[in-house]
Amino acid sequence: MENITVTTVFTRLRRAGAVTAAALGAAALLVAPAGAQDGADPLAPDVTWEDCPIQVVDPAAECGRIEVPQEYSDPDDGTISVGFVRYPAAKQNAKRGTVFGNPGGPGGDAYGYFSSGAGFDWPQAIVDEWDRVAVQPRGLQGSTPLDCTTPGPNAAVDYHLSSGAFLQDSCEQADPGYTQSVTTSNTAEDWEMVRRALDLDEISIIGLSYGTYLGSLYATRYPDRVDRLVLDSAMDPAIGWPQLLADQKPGYTQALHDFFGFVAARDDTYGLGETPYQVYQYWAGLIYQESGQTPTLTPPPMQPGELPAELTSAQNEQINAAVADAVNMTTPALVQAQALANLAANPEASLVNSAIYANTYSVLPWPAEWDTLARLLNGSLFDDPAYQQQVEQVEQTVPSEEQLLQMQADAYNAQAMQTMVICNETRGEGDLSHLPSYLWNGYVIVDPVQVGQDAYASGQSCRGIEPSSQMFPLDGSELEITPLQISGTGDPQTRYQGHRTIADAMGAEVVTVNGPGHGHLARGNERVDEIVAEYLRTGEAKSTEVEGLG
Repeated sequence: MENITVTTVFTRLRRAGAVTAAALGAAALLVAPAGAQDGADPLAPDVTWEDCPIQVVDPAAECGRIEVPQEYSDPDDGTISVGFVRYPAAKQNAKRGTVFGNPGGPGGDAYGYFSSGAGFDWPQAIVDEWDRVAVQPRGLQGSTPLDCTTPGPNAAVDYHLSSGAFLQDSCEQADPGYTQSVTTSNTAEDWEMVRRALDLDEISIIGLSYGTYLGSLYATRYPDRVDRLVLDSAMDPAIGWPQLLADQKPGYTQALHDFFGFVAARDDTYGLGETPYQVYQYWAGLIYQESGQTPTLTPPPMQPGELPAELTSAQNEQINAAVADAVNMTTPALVQAQALANLAANPEASLVNSAIYANTYSVLPWPAEWDTLARLLNGSLFDDPAYQQQVEQVEQTVPSEEQLLQMQADAYNAQAMQTMVICNETRGEGDLSHLPSYLWNGYVIVDPVQVGQDAYASGQSCRGIEPSSQMFPLDGSELEITPLQISGTGDPQTRYQGHRTIADAMGAEVVTVNGPGHGHLARGNERVDEIVAEYLRTGEAKSTEVEGLG
């Protein structure tokens, strides 16, 4: 049985939408939900309607599944199951159409994307006027899942020398050949099969992050089936997966500095420091208390007034500024040296043991939740009655040991699904210049955040996997209505520097969000919500620039 603490509660609340269908199972119903139609398309698969998984909390939601080819290029090579959820428009008499959505990843849980309990606050206009459908990507629970819990025959060697082969071999034990079909291309075709099964002439699309590439690929292949296309935080498919993941490292560092600036500007509220560097010191101190280790990310710049007394000149501010610049230039090496010293003093020290470190990075892309994170750091969150109520609810729903083990397996398999998509679409070995950082963060300091980015960027995550697909060119020239793209200047995950790739390929109108954040629709920015709702209604966007949160 899991011990419940405030940090595990916080983590579980943040990740509530990731609980998978296998945690409780699903039972097929004997009748289709209201509104289901007999499809006229002779190629439309039959729908098996069933109870929804636990992360779907809306009582009106309808869940089903269809059988599709495992590999569309070889339809005779067996079938798999693809699950989906439909949230009917709250006002059916005002319904304007159906929106398909994907929350990104790869590996994001589609069941929870449109759910009211998964961290998204959908504009009422969208809830009222559109049916919303989310197709669970192949490889995840709810569709035919990968099962990667049985090590392959060469596990002892591959685990360290060829981690991609280790993972793929483990997944292949339960279902040989399935891993190579887990691609964006096949997932786009799964969307088409669900569209046919639901007898929809056309659909609109909302894609978040990786979902912008998936949605754009579907629209490229089936432009006559797409009405409106919304691209929230568009990724740059032109640079490939390794570089995209490498770019996230400086992106997250900047987002962390933005968060420290947000907290420092509100020192009267949070009391964690008057400058970003002071807030960083407080944050790093809490992490050290939990783990015996300090973060190795570059801190925000130190101001002249924050220099140690022995480095400060009382007479010359220019000297202080020059010294501060010199200290800031050496800071990256200093934080690495401090981490080594911590490890020497305590070999068990590891950032893996810090819930605050993990929680910071889980919240960092969403500025609307920075207030909650700041109150977690200063302790005031625990006195919030609403938070206490959430704690009580979580304590009343502690999973059994069997359920917990299943949830852990599902999380591992979801990570494996992400790796399969990335590696199936990655040609080349990555950039070996990232190898030293991978070895440092994976085998010396053991940084659970940075090592994942390093592993993909250096090619280690995909080593031993033979690609089965590619990243396909996109083309929106045949779409009748101009797509709408929302991109943020301070996005840590899909960097603004690459936002034009999909925009240009699809001919999208870009709305720039000035500020931090990844994913802007249904995330607390009311102006973005208004723009998207108006676009879905009229096909036009009246603004090209809005202010972000944070």
